[in-house]
Amino acid sequence: MKRLYSWYDLDFHQYQVIATSQSDAKKQLLVQGKIAIKVKAGNFITAHSFNRSELLNITIQLATMLKAGLSIIDSLNLLVEEQSKPHWQYLMNEIGEKIIKGESLSSALSRHNYVFSSLYCEIIATGELTGKLDESFEQLASLLEKSIKLQKNLKKAMRYPIFLFSVAIIVSLVMLLFVLPKFSDIYHDFDAQLPFFTQCIIDISHYLQQNWPIYTIGFFGGMVVFQYYIKKRYHTKIEIALAKMPFVNKIIQTSCLTQIFQTIAITQQAGIPLLMGLTAAANASYHCIYRNSILQIISGIEQGHSFSHVLHQQPCFPNLCRQLIHVGEQSGTLDLMLSRLAQYYEAQNQTLIENLSQFFEPLLMLVLAVIIGGLIIAMYLPIFQLGEVIH
Repeated sequence: MKRLYSWYDLDFHQYQVIATSQSDAKKQLLVQGKIAIKVKAGNFITAHSFNRSELLNITIQLATMLKAGLSIIDSLNLLVEEQSKPHWQYLMNEIGEKIIKGESLSSALSRHNYVFSSLYCEIIATGELTGKLDESFEQLASLLEKSIKLQKNLKKAMRYPIFLFSVAIIVSLVMLLFVLPKFSDIYHDFDAQLPFFTQCIIDISHYLQQNWPIYTIGFFGGMVVFQYYIKKRYHTKIEIALAKMPFVNKIIQTSCLTQIFQTIAITQQAGIPLLMGLTAAANASYHCIYRNSILQIISGIEQGHSFSHVLHQQPCFPNLCRQLIHVGEQSGTLDLMLSRLAQYYEAQNQTLIENLSQFFEPLLMLVLAVIIGGLIIAMYLPIFQLGEVIH
């Protein structure tokens, strides 16, 4: 695994290099004729170091430079000079070196499959064959932009409900663990009986105070078990269960269909055969039901059936998909029909997400009001009886 190393020259200026070990970093610097007085290890370079937003920016820049008439080598060199993140500089340099040695761009990119997907490489390979590499990068930029937008919309829809839910839990715990026990101590001094509702809340508070370490360990332990055992072992069953939930199933359906049709439409526009486009869509699909469905479609097409005929046999694809794709096959405008389907389901997905937010916001506000309001009532019920207690 490669790692980022910081090194300092004789003037104590800081530079960065990527290597497999500290000795490898020093060896690289010696080969380059550079003298390092200190080499310091930094972060590991993994697939998570290269996020999709950065890849989108680089793809757009490459499309612009190639359209302006620059060669791919000059474009990569300019990216290295302008890039502030060393792991991207390293990657661009390595790709440039492979091209100089005679490799094609698509072949050099495929060596880094943790950054560039097979679809990305296939579209670039098609651009190299047709001599329209700039258009290939533009198509990839469009696909990445739409994919990132779809992902952001889903996160945006869940952000506010999660925030409200977290606030409700934090406020409730603070009141139960720190505020309510003070009221219990006050009434204990007066030797007065607390109202039933308040006494129940106080009992819950005492129980949490005595057992909070167990629940804390159990909570974090449960998260670890779910993340590294249950989620991996029962990943398919969890996805199937989510796909059956009311309203959520529509959001999953529209987001999956948007991603699938965007991918196939881009591959068709790039001149990639339908089967390869479907394979790319299956690899890009995050839901097992749609991934398996696409694999069955591929199998049916290989047996000689038309795309629309095989699609009709898949229940997760609505009838509208079959109709428009059938029209596209008959008229020779399949890429256009696929683009329209992608746009249609993207708009549907956006509407559903907005409706989800509008539905959950008042519901969560109501839950928040009931929880916090109930705790406040439990606190102030004894205060209303304070006169009787003193008397």
